[in-house]
Amino acid sequence: MTTLKEQLEQWRSDDLKKYVYLLGGKSNIQRKADRVTFIQRKMIFKESLRAVWQELDDIAKRAISVAYHNDGAFDSDAFVAQYGRLPPRPQRERHWYYYKEPILFDLFVVDGQIPDDLMPLLADLVSPLERFQLEGIESLPSEVTRHKHDWDVVSVETELIGRADLLTYLQMVAQKQVKFGAKNNRLTAASVRKALANLMDGDFRELPESVTGRTTIRPFGLDVFAQESGLMTRTGKLTKAGRDYLHSQNPDIMLAAFEKWSDSGKFDELTRIKNLGGLKSRGTRLTPAASRREKVIEALSWCPVDTWISINDFYRAVIIWDFDFEVEKTGYTNLYVGSRYYGELHGGNYWHVVNGLYINTVIWEYLGTIGAVDIAFAADEYATFVKGAYDYIDEPISLFDGLLYFRINPWGAFLLGQADKYTPAQPQQKELFTIDADKRLHLLADLLPNERLQLEAIAEPVDGKTYQLRELKLLTAVESGQQFDQLSAFLQANHQGKMETAVSQWLARLQKNQGAFKEAGTAVLIQLNQRGLQKLVREDKVLAKLCQKVDGKTILVQSSKLTHFRKRIKELGYFLT
Repeated sequence: MTTLKEQLEQWRSDDLKKYVYLLGGKSNIQRKADRVTFIQRKMIFKESLRAVWQELDDIAKRAISVAYHNDGAFDSDAFVAQYGRLPPRPQRERHWYYYKEPILFDLFVVDGQIPDDLMPLLADLVSPLERFQLEGIESLPSEVTRHKHDWDVVSVETELIGRADLLTYLQMVAQKQVKFGAKNNRLTAASVRKALANLMDGDFRELPESVTGRTTIRPFGLDVFAQESGLMTRTGKLTKAGRDYLHSQNPDIMLAAFEKWSDSGKFDELTRIKNLGGLKSRGTRLTPAASRREKVIEALSWCPVDTWISINDFYRAVIIWDFDFEVEKTGYTNLYVGSRYYGELHGGNYWHVVNGLYINTVIWEYLGTIGAVDIAFAADEYATFVKGAYDYIDEPISLFDGLLYFRINPWGAFLLGQADKYTPAQPQQKELFTIDADKRLHLLADLLPNERLQLEAIAEPVDGKTYQLRELKLLTAVESGQQFDQLSAFLQANHQGKMETAVSQWLARLQKNQGAFKEAGTAVLIQLNQRGLQKLVREDKVLAKLCQKVDGKTILVQSSKLTHFRKRIKELGYFLT
């Protein structure tokens, strides 16, 4: 427990003298101990404390009230973010700019904390807790003005697109249509282009000349989210959760995956801020990405739904609601923009470049990509709205500099815990086709990309509206790793009316035949290049059990028995080459 007296005793006597004057004390109070006693008595008795309270200006009263409701701790950054300024201090000569002129506020909040013995005395004085309410706008502006330029605003509603794109990506992974780098397990450039070709609306912006993971948003976001959420493995295979979600689209499966990504995903979104240097420097010590991501997600869960929120207002809310986060573990920074010598980051510029762009990345590349938030951004890809960015570099620091607004849609409200259930704005079409007795499939509706990929994996296109189911195609899909029962369920769930008996029997027969041929293991063919070896193998009791004759010069040995075979022929004076 830290009392006001204990705090005052640590101050210099000359500093105490100034606070004595502020409290109406006289100059004859000379000794330090007497000055401490005078100040303490003014502050710990209710009547005198109430008189001191009345001398405070409104902003100081509000600051003390905020600290009181925060267990006595005063967060100056959060207070400025909410109220715009700190309690005012008298101005001095310019060369005294570094000197903190004393004010009565300092006796209530000492070194950022209300002394413990003052806390109960303030209960009847402080204002009620005033929680900061983040407000959005119903309609977006058509343009915004920054740096004396007007920038057109582009908005993207992501709910349908994002949900469909994730299913499409999982379908491509299930069909082994994408490949991953050997070192980083990220999509290869060719696979990024293939993924883009199958997404509902491509990427958020027009594609650059060089299409890679570093230059695009949606493909990279889908890949990282699918891996970090446990929907797929780092070796490019769907997990059980991934297969189940692909075929059922159960929101609860997605919610569990979302929470896993948020709470424990190891990929660091800082690495997506392309012009942020020093991340891998020898002295850099970064906090775990999940510890930062959790704060952003928690802050988003406090935001209003179905309204456009300014990204700058959200920055304020993150600080006010105490969801700000540390990026580096050290007391100094190794991070910079552009040149190490001229791009060193300080103060507010550091926060907006590092923390701000980290927040932008989480919101845009991941929540925007999976359809949880709608996105509004500057049409010009070279526009940057990061505070202080032009102090360091003449180009955007990242792909996410142009983020202006976001809107949490119903899908996002469910994932962020703001809604108990999710009802799609556009329900899944349950009757996509009919299948006739000749196993011809006739489309009744337009297919989403993931539905088209699934259908093309098991049937051959005849024309724009007709497909032919074939045994070879369907069984090849099963052979490549897809589940037969899930493929059969896809056909039955999306068929209009009762399926033809001939088709049902065909599917049942194929499923039954799955176990007719089963690989029992591998074997090695061994040539016998000397006369009499066949007789030796046949008459030796050990070799006779290990080998099987193929023809007069060839025997077959199972791979599991090959070591035993080698040992036995060496005992007989031979060896295998």
